[in-house]
Amino acid sequence: MCALFSGRGAGETRMPAVAGMFYPNSPSSLEAMIDEFLANAEKRPINGKLVALIVPHAGYMYSGQVAASAYKQIEGMKYDTVVLVGVSHRASIKGASVYKSGKYETPLGAVEIDSDLAAELMDHDKIFGFQPGAHKIEHSLEVQIPFLQRILSGFRIVPVLMGYWSEATCSMVSNALAEIIDGKNVLLVASTDMSHYHPYDIAREMDNIAISSIQHMDTAELMANLDSHKCELCGAAPVLLTMMTARKLKANGVEILKYANSGDVTGDTSGGVVGYFAAAIYREID
Repeated sequence: MCALFSGRGAGETRMPAVAGMFYPNSPSSLEAMIDEFLANAEKRPINGKLVALIVPHAGYMYSGQVAASAYKQIEGMKYDTVVLVGVSHRASIKGASVYKSGKYETPLGAVEIDSDLAAELMDHDKIFGFQPGAHKIEHSLEVQIPFLQRILSGFRIVPVLMGYWSEATCSMVSNALAEIIDGKNVLLVASTDMSHYHPYDIAREMDNIAISSIQHMDTAELMANLDSHKCELCGAAPVLLTMMTARKLKANGVEILKYANSGDVTGDTSGGVVGYFAAAIYREID
């Protein structure tokens, strides 16, 4: 088995951790799967400048088509950098962990880290740090990169991981992020799944509550509903942070692109299911 990190020091390459599990490890099979998802996705007419996407991060067999409905929206576009914000499922993180330099590799090749932008974040506030162990086996960001590799070219990434959400942390991170990327050709991507292992009808009800708050860009309502367990987002911090940042970048519209849960995908709605959705956040053009 290859090491999850290769190289030494700041220029190391983060090797794929979930290839062959969450998505195919064969380049040709992976390309074919993503291309089929994208071919079956609809590109919506969005009256504005796209600022951010919200995408799921489960195995492609479950959430790949939902993810494709988000990535389809950037087909034909050009971004210098994609800031990927995900949740750490295994490592405890205080603040935000920024993968600061080197590359992220997938079966489709390696994507370079935008070390300049990462350094700006880390220099801006001590809430940003680098916890290599958190990134080492985390899938929430890794599964986004093959989609980006098939839909974009000539881009770099800044992977950011967060832990359990708090309003204070999300606000501090969003202040820094908005200040630093304002005026740059940057796309924000928030990675999250929704409710986990509830009966089908209850899952849909909970997920609709979250989607309604997101569609109205109402972070206060979303936080209240998360606190009261009316809804669930395993990537609550990435979603809240991205909504806050998008607001600061004058985004004022949300397009819900697709929702499904694992029961819809497999056809088995008899047990607990996991919810997935995709959305685009944009700044309306008058």
